[in-house]
Amino acid sequence: MWQMKKNELDLSKVLVEESLFTLGNGYLGIRGSFEEGYGSDEICSNNASYINGLYDRVPISYGEYAYGFPLVQDKQPRIVDTQNCQIYLDGERVNLSNGQHSNYERILDFKAGVSTRKYHYETTIGKSAKISFIRLASLWVKNIFIYKIDVEYDGDIELRCSVCTDIKNSGYISDPRVHAQDVKLLNNIFLKSKANKIHCLMQTLKTKIHQATVIDHRVVSNTPYEINHEIDGQTAITSIKSTQSMSLEKHCYFTDGIRFIDPYDEAVSLSQKYADTPFKEFLSAQADFLAEFWSHSDVKIDSNDDIQTSIRFNIYQLLQSVGPDKYSNISAKGLSGEGYNGHYFWDTEIYVLPFLQMTQPHMARSLLEYRYNTLPFAKNRAMELGHNKGAAYPWRTISGEECSAYFPAGTAQYHINADIAFAFIQYHQFNADYDFLAKMGAEAIIETARIWLEIGNFSNDQFMINSVTGPDEYTAIVNNNYYTNLLAKYHLKFASKLFDEFKTVKTESLKTAFEKLCMRISFTKKEALHMKEASDAMCLPYDKELGIFEQDDSFLKKAMWPFSETDKSHYPLLLHYHPLTIYRHQVIKQADTVLAHFLLEDGIDETSIKASFDYYEKITTHDSSLSACIYGIMASRCGYLEKAYDYFKESINLDIKNTHSNTKDGLHMANCAGAVLSIINGFSGFRISQRGISFRPYLPKNWKSYSFKIKYLNREIEVSVSDNIKFTLLSGEPIPITVWGKSIKLKDQLIFDKKKDIS
Repeated sequence: MWQMKKNELDLSKVLVEESLFTLGNGYLGIRGSFEEGYGSDEICSNNASYINGLYDRVPISYGEYAYGFPLVQDKQPRIVDTQNCQIYLDGERVNLSNGQHSNYERILDFKAGVSTRKYHYETTIGKSAKISFIRLASLWVKNIFIYKIDVEYDGDIELRCSVCTDIKNSGYISDPRVHAQDVKLLNNIFLKSKANKIHCLMQTLKTKIHQATVIDHRVVSNTPYEINHEIDGQTAITSIKSTQSMSLEKHCYFTDGIRFIDPYDEAVSLSQKYADTPFKEFLSAQADFLAEFWSHSDVKIDSNDDIQTSIRFNIYQLLQSVGPDKYSNISAKGLSGEGYNGHYFWDTEIYVLPFLQMTQPHMARSLLEYRYNTLPFAKNRAMELGHNKGAAYPWRTISGEECSAYFPAGTAQYHINADIAFAFIQYHQFNADYDFLAKMGAEAIIETARIWLEIGNFSNDQFMINSVTGPDEYTAIVNNNYYTNLLAKYHLKFASKLFDEFKTVKTESLKTAFEKLCMRISFTKKEALHMKEASDAMCLPYDKELGIFEQDDSFLKKAMWPFSETDKSHYPLLLHYHPLTIYRHQVIKQADTVLAHFLLEDGIDETSIKASFDYYEKITTHDSSLSACIYGIMASRCGYLEKAYDYFKESINLDIKNTHSNTKDGLHMANCAGAVLSIINGFSGFRISQRGISFRPYLPKNWKSYSFKIKYLNREIEVSVSDNIKFTLLSGEPIPITVWGKSIKLKDQLIFDKKKDIS
């Protein structure tokens, strides 16, 4: 239950398993390619490594250019590949494609924080070898990645490690979710050897950011060994020869010019600082870090091992991908592949951050610091779009600049402003951290709220927001998208109340900090009042006949998509139909209005929530990996318990079973988070608002129990659901919570008998 295991080698699934067995620590990510290779040039592999936040820029070509279109796009480069290490036994190269291996086992261990792989190999002359590999992406020192290779063989052993600096990113032009050509993004500045170390300095071609790598080869052998380095152009080869048994540890140190003034000196310094640190110390630190992490973030399920393992796999992949500092975030594919070019989207705020807000607030704050750090770029982008003031966050980015070349499904998704503000507001609701609100949160909330006043207008006593695209990218450039307007209403209301919010603060320095912020950005009570007026008058389209909220002003007037005539092979639709064909129909790519009701259900009657779910579910294709989890959460909310569980299974298996057929390009981080939210927000019905926290727990069929923890206002609460529902206050002062509509003060522990206490 704490490990993902594979006991058979299936060379037809190489690319998918490279994604699944990615190892990372938020700063580094290295795909799970085989050190020794696969033994055949016909087997496609993507043995890539990445640094979170590192980027180069490539030009964007347009057939027809218009003012304000971005001219360049950020792209996350592959860095030097430190994985390669061919193994020779009596001069014969180990070849996994020839069927001469047995006892194969591969494990990703969520508690130990390592991946392991081992097998027996028989040479053509009939001699047997035991070969094993361990990988560790240090959670203790984020710049360190370690490979450990052990070989036992009664004969000559040679390990031939290579580092190539001639690196290119790969792409697939036919798939817009990846859409990239093979492109070189890094140049070699130097490659050299010193003692048992390889030193490498690279530089991005356009942005001129340095990236340094130092590889320390540590050899343990019961017999004499020899080690030699050879530099041949852009390739360094380290050859280690011995007999009978050999253990090689490659300690790799990675740095970059975004975080360090001199990344090469820093990499050398790190290699010296940890030169005598044994591998077992890294293992111990890794286990300690993860013990602390899981003590707060684990979701325990008493059902079957597959479900428990799968949910922990998704949580662990989130940990491996979340940026650890203000220079990075979490990309759509994490650090596991090149899908979406390593760009950050709204996935962070609406899918990943909610889980981190509950369990790891320091990690949530770090992601929000990145958004604040890129606020100047958002303010510049607002000017480019013709706004007089405010900030318009980019739809997709790494550096902070807009990288979306297709504005109808990119820049037009203004809702990202509200998504980011929503995350800042949620952080405040979870933590009441007025210091963070004064220093970062308030400014981001205010500047993004200003855009609604810029793009919206009053008409017939309603505030309209026109020509935007909501989360459903199969509908573009519409008026009054319900999701956008509902979140903008919430956003504007909170921004308008910031003056009142800071009146409650007892610390004078925080009041002064907010007053200085208002002076610096010229935020006045008059502007706040204007925001409140817009919020109060926000247009939220509603169809009385159907009893549902309209996705936008025109959506219900369109023809239905001919679902019965659409072949299953033509999904996802975006790969088979022109956008205009899709835009003219009632067909939904992913949760839109339904997502709005998940995030902001206060004040919306139950009948409309359920009717909207019923209507939109029938016309949603779930072509996006962001969709199933939201429909599952809202199925729970509507009382469709079997349907909720079906969506949960779809979400939890999306990458593990490659159900969207593109896991090879990297894991789906939003879905990883969504699978967890399906339990916490779905099965337990957890919600947070300015009024407090509430739950509507139930136990899925065939489950014996589940439990999780939530951090809220300096408390930690454990929620356990079985035959009874139990809330335990693990730390902090007593606090009121709401359970199935009943407000109760949690002092120590509350136990509900589902049959007697909850109707």
